[in-house]
Amino acid sequence: MKIKPIILGIKGTYLSKKEYFLFKQYSPIGYIIFSRNIQNFLQLKNLISQLKSINPKNDILIMIDHEGGRVNRFLKFFNQDQYSAQIFGKLYKTNLKQFNYQLDNFINVNSNLFNFLGINLVAAPVMDLFYPNASLVIGDRAYSNKVDEVKTIGKIVIEKYKKRGILTIAKHAPGHGLSKLDSHYYLPKITHNRDFLFKNDFSSFKNIKSPFLMTAHIVYDSLDKTNPATFSKFIIKGIIKKILNYKGLIMSDDICMKALKGTVEVKARKSFQAGCDIVLHCSGNFNEMQRLLLSSPDATSLLLTKIIKIFNYRQ
Repeated sequence: MKIKPIILGIKGTYLSKKEYFLFKQYSPIGYIIFSRNIQNFLQLKNLISQLKSINPKNDILIMIDHEGGRVNRFLKFFNQDQYSAQIFGKLYKTNLKQFNYQLDNFINVNSNLFNFLGINLVAAPVMDLFYPNASLVIGDRAYSNKVDEVKTIGKIVIEKYKKRGILTIAKHAPGHGLSKLDSHYYLPKITHNRDFLFKNDFSSFKNIKSPFLMTAHIVYDSLDKTNPATFSKFIIKGIIKKILNYKGLIMSDDICMKALKGTVEVKARKSFQAGCDIVLHCSGNFNEMQRLLLSSPDATSLLLTKIIKIFNYRQ
């Protein structure tokens, strides 16, 4: 069976027949879990087991966008407001012992739940810098306004999850913090010059060791006036891979977000051409998933080899 380098969101709390047969025919490399997929923990565990069993010869990535704070997919079961990135950033500066204790608690709770359910990939840490006059889309999801603090905390989060068997996705490269607009709804344009960007926002992603990295749907005017980072070969290949020295796998942010224009086929093609290894599609829209799987190239042997190294991915 050929594998498609796509991570998909499904519609509900169970797999429909048409979803099952589509994924059986065109196997995506993974799935992303949202609150809409969670009725209770046993149901979710069974759903994930079913997703994994569709193609028993392949381990698949089961991803969740769960940062703590206000990005909590389990909110109807437990609150994690005390675990926002902003709170961890403040603790890091004021009480290192408490920072380590609370971060251990947070990652232990998450990892134990993820491992029980079968989730192996978390969309964290957020490596964006905090700016007080920017869009609230980042806001308290950022650890700090200082590059060294963001890098240090991000590295700790990645290592703690790794020790517990959970892969991480650092985001949103090469930096979403300056954006005045929410890329879920609009295409932000950042006009700061290259020197500022490389010294600040871009620097927090330099030499990052997360196995996965997620791109930002943002135009950086001083670098590529036409394309958001997700579609920009210059930014992904020339900056993220070369200058920022990123060696892992690059994933697009959700191509359903309104910052990106065009059909799903066009958005996926532009993402792959720019250098994304994996495209993320979250809405669960069956027609779009079908078109995306039909039109996307098969995962290359190089991509599968890289995944074998970081996840014991079996063909």
